[in-house]
Amino acid sequence: MSLRSRVAKRAEALREFCRKEGYNTDVALFVDMSRHSGRRRFVAWSFEQGTPIFMCPVSHGSGAKESHVRSRYAQFSNDDGSHLSSLGRALVAERYEGRYGVAYRLDGLEESNSNLRPRCVVLHGWEHTTTYPIFPRSTVGSHGCPVLSRRMMQRLDEVLQNRQRVIIEIFV
Repeated sequence: MSLRSRVAKRAEALREFCRKEGYNTDVALFVDMSRHSGRRRFVAWSFEQGTPIFMCPVSHGSGAKESHVRSRYAQFSNDDGSHLSSLGRALVAERYEGRYGVAYRLDGLEESNSNLRPRCVVLHGWEHTTTYPIFPRSTVGSHGCPVLSRRMMQRLDEVLQNRQRVIIEIFV
């Protein structure tokens, strides 16, 4: 099944969740961690149009023992110090300027990602993450953060700046 099809199915359920819980019903973000890191697997989704706004590669946590080593497929943890990504829905919280430029704090909404904020797992850009697919090569790893290229982070920032309570769903 294509990334677009997988996200479209998940978007239906997420939109209903957002309606019930008072989250943004214009856009949502999705990361399909079942896909190879060198492929497009990050999707900024328009609920209104039922289509992607854009899709691109995204880095994932590489694990404490292999910091910034290229890994094809993600492993997951909610533990501090694991340097692994977490699964589940999270609120894209406040925007700030940090070490990597514009970034957004993340607040986990599920038991599987409840430690995102304490772990300092944020959505940000980085010069070493690719803008375009590089399969069969892998993207660089992170310390658990979903990391876009600087170019795609700038594009995402334009989408997020005038919106509040946007959800990101990271799934396999």
